[in-house]
This record gives sequence, structure tokens and C-alpha cells, in this order.
Amino acid sequence: MRNKYATLLYLTFRNLNWFEWMLIAAIMALSVASFVIKGEVTANSAIAAVSALLGVFCVVLGAKGSMANWIFGIVECFLYMYIAFSQHIYGDALQRLLYTLPMQFLGWHWWSQRKRKKNTDQIQTRWMSWKVRGSYLVLIVVLTIVFAQFLKYAGPHLSGFFQMLHISSFRGEYVNEGQLWLDASTTVLGIVTTFISTRAYVEQWFLWLVINIFSISIWGMNDSEFSFMTVSKYSVYLINTFYGIYVWTKLAKSEEIQ
Repeated sequence: MRNKYATLLYLTFRNLNWFEWMLIAAIMALSVASFVIKGEVTANSAIAAVSALLGVFCVVLGAKGSMANWIFGIVECFLYMYIAFSQHIYGDALQRLLYTLPMQFLGWHWWSQRKRKKNTDQIQTRWMSWKVRGSYLVLIVVLTIVFAQFLKYAGPHLSGFFQMLHISSFRGEYVNEGQLWLDASTTVLGIVTTFISTRAYVEQWFLWLVINIFSISIWGMNDSEFSFMTVSKYSVYLINTFYGIYVWTKLAKSEEIQ
């Protein structure tokens, strides 16, 4: 089993093209720049850098339709949960813990069933019907409104819980109302989009586009040692989103032709 995953990772890295390596090099360069600017490497800044690097690997491989993206996604989930919880981005953190992490394993399972015959790593992609798109849109709007109200009143209680655990750095309040709604939006969008991605629908990339823009806004409001690398990570994600739209659209068209 170990050889199976090692072989998968080896073939994955060997098949990366120049653009994909450029995105990975960009996040590595930004990590080094953040250390140079600050003049030191702290535990939190190192966690933020590693999370960003693993996250970029995950989305780059996801854009290729590569099975290996789920491996990096699992590790990145744990690191980002710590970052989000410590900066009271509770909605995003809880979504990663209770939903995104388990979905990494389901994603691996479901993508395994959609492998292309001529490529043991890449999967078959597809489009939704307009009816299904409309249903997801209504679901996202309703859940965002409900979840925003939950976060508004649950934040102080979550803060109290973490203080009981002697984790005093966790706060209960949001910077402003805008951050609350952005957190609720990215959380709901993340839940829906993650599910859509496990089912190999092209539409996921248009939703990731919105999520990345909102996430950049959230962390842009946050003044912490995590902020620079987290904004950098989502900025690279944003560039990769357009790449994902291009590649997955191309893959879906090739399936129609066949």
C-alpha cells in the first residue's frame, strides 16, 4: 500500500508542467519573503508557510484532476484548522474539522471510481444541469443566512470554551460585521463546493473562485502573523482557479467527444 501511494506521488510530480511548478515556486518564494521581512521564523509563521505550500500542492493537483490532491488536502486541513481557530475564524475552522477533513477520504473513494481508462491518475469530469445548478444556488443562499446568525451568537461561547482549555489566544468576536458574513459565506460555499468537487463537476471551480476572493478579504482584515502567508496562499489559489476552469472544461469536452 505504501508503494502504491509513493508511486502515485512520484508520477504526479513528474507530470507537473511549467505553469504548475511556477505556482508552487511562487508560494515558496512568498514564504521565504515573509521570513526575511519579519527577520525571524516563529512556530506560527512556519505553520502558516507549510500550510500554504501544502494547500497549493493540493489545488494544483486538483486542477489537473489528479488523485494525489486528496493526500495533500488531508494534511493541509489539520494545519489550517489550527490557524483558523487561533484567529477566531470559527466557521471556516469548524467546516474544515467536521466536513472538509472527512470529505478528503470520500473524495479519494469517489474519484477512484471515475479514473480515466488511459490514465490511472486523472479522472473524468462532467457538467451539471441548469436545474441542479439552481438548486445549489438556493441552498447556498439559505444556509449562509442561517449560519451567519449562528456564528454571531456562538462566537462568545466558543471563546469561553477555548479559555476553559487555557487557550487564551482564541477570541469570540469578529473584527466587523463584514468578516462575519464573509466567514459564513466561505464556510457554506466550502461545504457545498467540496461536495461538488468530490463528484467531479466542473462548476466547482467557479465556486472556488468566489471562495478565494472572499477568503483573501477575510484574512486581509486580520492583523496576525498568519495573515501574510494565508492571503498569499489564497492569492495563488485564485490564479490556480482559472487554470482549473480551463483544464476541467477541456477534460469534460474530451469526454463528450468520446
